[in-house]
Amino acid sequence: MIGNGAVADKVVVVGAGVIGLGCAWQLARRGAGVTVFEKGRRGSGASGAALGALWPPAARHEGTLQKLHRESLWQFQEFVRQVQDASGLRISYLRQGKLELLTSPRAVAQAEAETVAANASWPPLEDGRPVMEVLTRRQALALAPQVQTREYGATLCRRTAQVDVAELLAGLTQACQRAGVEIYEATAVERLALQPGQVAGVYVHGELKPASAVLLCAGVETGGLGGTVSALAPIKPIKGQALLLRSQAPLLDQIVKSGKIFVVPWPDGRLLVGSTTEPQAGFDLANTAEGVAWLLQGAAEICPKLKATKLERIWAGLRPAGPGKRPIMGIFPGVPNLYICGGHYKTGVGMAPLVGEWMAQLILTGRMEPHLGEFAPGVPA
Repeated sequence: MIGNGAVADKVVVVGAGVIGLGCAWQLARRGAGVTVFEKGRRGSGASGAALGALWPPAARHEGTLQKLHRESLWQFQEFVRQVQDASGLRISYLRQGKLELLTSPRAVAQAEAETVAANASWPPLEDGRPVMEVLTRRQALALAPQVQTREYGATLCRRTAQVDVAELLAGLTQACQRAGVEIYEATAVERLALQPGQVAGVYVHGELKPASAVLLCAGVETGGLGGTVSALAPIKPIKGQALLLRSQAPLLDQIVKSGKIFVVPWPDGRLLVGSTTEPQAGFDLANTAEGVAWLLQGAAEICPKLKATKLERIWAGLRPAGPGKRPIMGIFPGVPNLYICGGHYKTGVGMAPLVGEWMAQLILTGRMEPHLGEFAPGVPA
């Protein structure tokens, strides 16, 4: 805890992705002085590579992380509204659902059990429709005639949403700046100023920048800070390739997922296709012919008309994965003013509403949500 939340408190946030900017904004809203240092451009890491699909973990998965992820997703529409109000910028957010194609009788049985659990435990929809349904092939074709639906039908999750990540990053940046946050891009934190029992600040261009507290949201760059951080918060990169297609007219209304391939459509004709999962690639950000071909083939199998769309962009990102692909969030042992919120793997954008509030509360008041203890640095996965 620092200064009981006094305005004079100075928090340094390392990293300007969705998590870093979200935490910085929540801290500034509560009166803290906040400076953000970003090695590259804001959102140039995992956030900028994300496709913005916001689907809840399976209802029958009752682990702490799955519960927290769902809780954060239920808050996401309000979070977007608050960022829009604070920034004055529009952020595209849609909740049109996800159609997931089923491939076997076993998959149908699992989908039916999942549907029962979701409808019993998830927040109901405003219009009274079920949050999840299992559709026959005929029903799926009626809903999405351009999709090559298989004989086993599909599940429709109406709780799935999507956000334009670039617009969210712009909104968070503007909201931060309006709240007084200083954001420095192309400014790497070289090391922490660690002293016995505390961190005094960070070194930037060889100069000490003092801080009452330091929050690490640097994703896969976290390990570069060395020492205690590397040992207690090992975050590894897991590469993912993706691509952007564009059609003259919208082809899909819902996110469509088949196996590991998914397509995120927008009304303006954009179709984002993801994604590979390459844990052995290290820090290599190059697109590969194999990866791009796999994505294109998978997208065409979902919707044959995608073969005729324009391939507008390809890219790759590095998802930051903590041990067991779980995030690391909380206070470093023995350094009570050094915090981390990172390693969220594929859930970083979706977890931003919840963890931003929790980390700001922890840093400024010392009050820790009980669930955070499970994800603290040094705690085994």
